[in-house]
Amino acid sequence: MDMDGLHSFIAVAREKSISKAAQALHVTQPTLSARLRKLEEGLGVKLLDRGWDGIRLTKEGRFFLSYSVDLFQQIEEAAAILSQDGGGGILERPLEAIANEKRLRIGIESFYYPAFLPSVIEGVRSVVPNAECLFANKTSDLLTGMVDCESLDFCVNFNYIGDLHPCSRLVHYDKGVLLYPKEGYPDIRTDLSNAPLLADRPFILFDNSPLRQYSEVTERVFHYLLGRVPERFHIVNDFTVMADMLRRGFGYTFMPRSSLLHMMDAPLPFHAIEMEAEFLISPVFITYAQNPSSHHPIERIAKAVTERLKTAIDAAFQGKQAYGYRRKGD
Repeated sequence: MDMDGLHSFIAVAREKSISKAAQALHVTQPTLSARLRKLEEGLGVKLLDRGWDGIRLTKEGRFFLSYSVDLFQQIEEAAAILSQDGGGGILERPLEAIANEKRLRIGIESFYYPAFLPSVIEGVRSVVPNAECLFANKTSDLLTGMVDCESLDFCVNFNYIGDLHPCSRLVHYDKGVLLYPKEGYPDIRTDLSNAPLLADRPFILFDNSPLRQYSEVTERVFHYLLGRVPERFHIVNDFTVMADMLRRGFGYTFMPRSSLLHMMDAPLPFHAIEMEAEFLISPVFITYAQNPSSHHPIERIAKAVTERLKTAIDAAFQGKQAYGYRRKGD
């Protein structure tokens, strides 16, 4: 990614003017325009509409802006840490705290983070009880990329499509569930024959997740459930927020079944119906580097975490219909 182009795009979006953005960045207008053209050509989309009344973001530009600001701020923060890191205490030395090579670095797919974290911790502690840990909550493709670069020791990830990582341990094949509010919504049958009644309600889309990343799978689920892609969406990036929206009748969604693992010891605050379509089966793996340079026994840890997760998942979904989880035929 061209950082000059990214910085220029953010400045123009903020100033809503090429000339004002050029002044703010202390560059000429032709230089700024050239950076923007290069960025748009690299992305293959138009980010800005230039008119007599100023600069406006295209819909692609609005989409790209939030990611641009987040990425740029993270890079700026990292650069500041590298240039200013110092002091004697750990709170004054973030570089040492984060980059300590003896720390066990663990990634969990964002869908599963709250559900799987307890079992992951139990598995880690059973092998290396005194290890200091760093946890990352990101999408599966980012996590496996971080494993390959050895910025993570292992991760819990999806693998819908593509080649299987050479060091992947299967956890289980997850199922899909339809989730919808208990109040103000039609009672959906367990065979999902009347699920199209939900089509005009807003769908809660979990950003930075397989729902968006694997769009062809998501579209097939929409047609399986509703007969079409819904027109109204809420966008969230946190499981707790999504669960609260369901609880308050703000929309409906579908998720991997095991993302509810941490909620299955009490009545669910929303309806959950298991979906049977074959294309909804999601293989979940623990992935680690081929030649790990970690100070920890990663394969042993991965095995222990896998066993804890399998046990927890099997126990959670045995006879839990009374808690609001339903299957076809219930």
